[in-house]
Amino acid sequence: MLWISVLLPHLPVDLREPAPSRALAVTAGIGPHRCLLACNAAARSAGMTAGMDVPAALMREPALELIQRSKADERRALHGLACWAHQFTSDVCLDLARWTLWLEAGASLRYFNGLHTLHAQLKEGLTRLGYTASIGVGPTLEAAAVLSRHRDVLPALNFRELRRVLAPLPLSSLLLQRAVLEQLQTSGLCTIGDLLGVAQASIGRRFGVELTHYLQRLLGERPDPRRRHRMPPLYRRRLDFAQPLEVLEGLLFPLRRLLQEFQGYLRGRDVAVQRLTVTLQHRNSPDTTLQLLTSAPQRDAQRLFALLREKLERTALPQAITRIILTAQDFVAPQIIQGDFFDDHARRDDSWTALLDKLRARLGPDAVRRLGLRDDHRPENAWCIAAEDQADLTAACNHPADGPSAACLPDRPLWLLQPTPLASLPLLLGTPERIEAGWWEGEDASRDYYLARTAEGARWWLYREVGTKRWFLQGLWA
Repeated sequence: MLWISVLLPHLPVDLREPAPSRALAVTAGIGPHRCLLACNAAARSAGMTAGMDVPAALMREPALELIQRSKADERRALHGLACWAHQFTSDVCLDLARWTLWLEAGASLRYFNGLHTLHAQLKEGLTRLGYTASIGVGPTLEAAAVLSRHRDVLPALNFRELRRVLAPLPLSSLLLQRAVLEQLQTSGLCTIGDLLGVAQASIGRRFGVELTHYLQRLLGERPDPRRRHRMPPLYRRRLDFAQPLEVLEGLLFPLRRLLQEFQGYLRGRDVAVQRLTVTLQHRNSPDTTLQLLTSAPQRDAQRLFALLREKLERTALPQAITRIILTAQDFVAPQIIQGDFFDDHARRDDSWTALLDKLRARLGPDAVRRLGLRDDHRPENAWCIAAEDQADLTAACNHPADGPSAACLPDRPLWLLQPTPLASLPLLLGTPERIEAGWWEGEDASRDYYLARTAEGARWWLYREVGTKRWFLQGLWA
């Protein structure tokens, strides 16, 4: 097995909307024990680091903005990131306390054309999500976690390389208690290689069996069972804001992040979506709900974001936004079309569905309609105006799933008229077609339809009522 460890060293501050122009830090603890947990780039450039107490940080930077830590936000973010990571592998593990995510990559290397390509795609995806991440690769979970703390160290691809790669790294890279680390350093041990050179029996007698077991898991000498992450059958992702959002522009970054995570979830399950709900919650007002319906199955975050942005620009918010919730319950098979160098039909069809989705997002779901068929042979009753939603189309038009092919249908004009009485007849062509329908509604119609040609060369579609022998014009060919 080959594990990829993703360490998110600044996770609490990465969850906030980007604010590169001001120093911001997330704090943990209360009262005199309050300290900095994570700092953004502006705060780090001012000399602040994780672990610094709040009074000292404020003396260094009085304008420092402080936000209290939310473990619930971190937990939701890591679970959302785990769902996103399933597009790379089905074997994902989490450690919420260490802000670490593991992906088993051994079974995926051939699919992604090697470790280098997989590493690049993973890094690019994390950057697009807005996370600062450090990635390590090793044959065990703990080895990968250690290597993720050193970006300049080459990966350990097997157990033969593991000791050599770990040996020069400092002891502080290991998951050790502070007291144990200080005792080891006092004993003259500075690197992981120094520690691994000591007999495990001696380490166990002095520091306890926990350290021995940890080193065995690090080297793959002891099983390291972990609970695997499982994707939920229904998708629901919630994001709370530390400060309510007054303007819609502030919603774009978190919405883009949620949709990128959702795209990974869809790819991991190999499904797509046509219905998506985004709920904007307010402090003292009813929720604002945005329903997104697409013409074709979608799992492209960029397109979904563009459609939701169209809706947001035309949505009046009663109050500032305190929370956003993205939910999806109905999933369908994705439409994956093999590209053709000589035929751009698929591309043109995709452009057409994109136009329909954009019109619906801009004008509303009721503004886009299509012509549908009904179960009635009378031409004036054989069609209807149907909704774009396929379910509404089936209910409104009651169109049967099976029917005759287009090659078996008789010739019909596209230009239908209200039946117009005729005083004289043009030249009739061919044999008539009998249509009888409407008896179930008390409007029995029995008609003989003819094709005709006028003296000017126009083609007409007309019929004669069987009961009254009267002639009517009902259609024209261009």
